[in-house]
Amino acid sequence: MTIATLTRQSYRRRESVRQPLRAAEFFAGIGLVRLALEKHGWDVVFANDIDSDKLEIYKANFDSTDFKLCDIHNLSADDIPTCELFTASFPCNDLSIAGAWEGLNGKESSTFWGLIRILKELGRLRPPLIMLENVVGFLQANGGKDFETALLALNKLGYIVDAFILDAVHWTPQSRARLFVVAKNDCGNSTNKMAMVCEARPESLAVFINAHQHIHWDLRDLPKLPRPKLRLRDIVEDLPDDDTHWWSRDRAEYFFGQLSKRHLMAARLMIGQKKYQYATAFRRVRHGKSMAELRTDGIAGCLRTPRGGSGRQILFKAGKGKYQVRLLTARECARLQGAPDEYVIDVPLNQALFGFGDAVCVPAVGWIAKNYLTPVASMFNSRKTLPMLF
Repeated sequence: MTIATLTRQSYRRRESVRQPLRAAEFFAGIGLVRLALEKHGWDVVFANDIDSDKLEIYKANFDSTDFKLCDIHNLSADDIPTCELFTASFPCNDLSIAGAWEGLNGKESSTFWGLIRILKELGRLRPPLIMLENVVGFLQANGGKDFETALLALNKLGYIVDAFILDAVHWTPQSRARLFVVAKNDCGNSTNKMAMVCEARPESLAVFINAHQHIHWDLRDLPKLPRPKLRLRDIVEDLPDDDTHWWSRDRAEYFFGQLSKRHLMAARLMIGQKKYQYATAFRRVRHGKSMAELRTDGIAGCLRTPRGGSGRQILFKAGKGKYQVRLLTARECARLQGAPDEYVIDVPLNQALFGFGDAVCVPAVGWIAKNYLTPVASMFNSRKTLPMLF
């Protein structure tokens, strides 16, 4: 075999050998970001969260050897292995009305700065990609100043940024819009082109981008989002009428009595149908009175953590002249987040509801991995082929 043939073979081998795409997830919760990434070939090599209840669910589904249970402010850069991607679904409480709009300086959402500190400490070992996830309220918090501040902090570390909004309803029957930011190493590719309104960049986001051209943007063209297919009936567990999850007749009648005239009319129409239909409901305080409000379009409301009664989503089943009422089960919540039925839920209901209420929609993150993270990370990774000459 000639030297030329050996050389050609070595280069072919060199082209085929790539380091695996590795990720570290911060604010890992119950691991649904990991679930999505691993479905698309990523290797999650580190995870961190402060909540031991969520870790209990995480451990039932993943190898938790590399999970560090602590406040992100107590993490050191030395704790984290080299990765191509950091993900961070940092707490949203202070970025919404629930947290009185305290913003990035609030008690919980200020953990964002813990991530920034770690990135600073890593220096040249920083990952080429970062993905942030939070509520859409992040865009408006403190008049947009918090979002601007966060993006400029990433710019200062040498990242160019992109942003888009995905609603879980494109993949599961849950109304759950979330704001995503992808930050990439600036290799001189910053475009700062004007944002066009599209499904993933609605007008509110496009206006923000176009009004903040001092931020170093790099907007990736995104494919159309999938058309919603699933409805509430597709994820509901078929529980027998005498199952203990169903409320007692007295409790169900009390709920029925909390419906306003408009929602009561909708409920009666459902009861009169020849087949069972499903709706979800939340309790709201209207004019100082607790009311129940039905959603009858086949889409569940946004899952929340059960802080107070209004956070618990109710299922209303009606038809054939009768109705039943109960809370959504943990498995139904898992399905609304796109987790497969193989996902283990071996904890009390309230603990599960907290986990899923704080989690992400698995197929939405999978869509990002397929259409954004993997292609971009592979581009970075191609520059780091292993030095294998022979």
